[in-house]
Amino acid sequence: MTAVGVPGPEPDWGPAPSYQGGNPNPAFQRSMWEYAAGTFRLVAGLQPPLDVLAARLRLTVERGWEDLGPVDVAMFSIGRTSFALSRLGGQVPPCTFVWLSRSVDDPEAALDSLLDALGVGREALAFRGSVETGFEDLNGWNG
Repeated sequence: MTAVGVPGPEPDWGPAPSYQGGNPNPAFQRSMWEYAAGTFRLVAGLQPPLDVLAARLRLTVERGWEDLGPVDVAMFSIGRTSFALSRLGGQVPPCTFVWLSRSVDDPEAALDSLLDALGVGREALAFRGSVETGFEDLNGWNG
């Protein structure tokens, strides 16, 4: 088999994840989280940090990015329900976002199954709701 040489990038190409206005690079890279996020909807925020929650469920946290900067995400299922937990880099106040598959009809039941698996009650919630219904601030969280 003959080795095929691949030339390096053209000198005027910028990084692929960068804004493409004026960047002649034909590739525009998106993170795995940007692709996956379209299948999820934000349903709540948890007060405990992402690393503590991920450790409880023995999840691997992956680093990606989005428009607002770096994001750490753990995607997983409980039963047939898909979840994602995320944390934006530099987010103040800190909060772990809870994302739920858009195909789930009963977000409250799904949230209860997640809290049960995490071994915490609703007192761990910082907020809950949706973009459509609005978010309810819980337990004195001031996000």
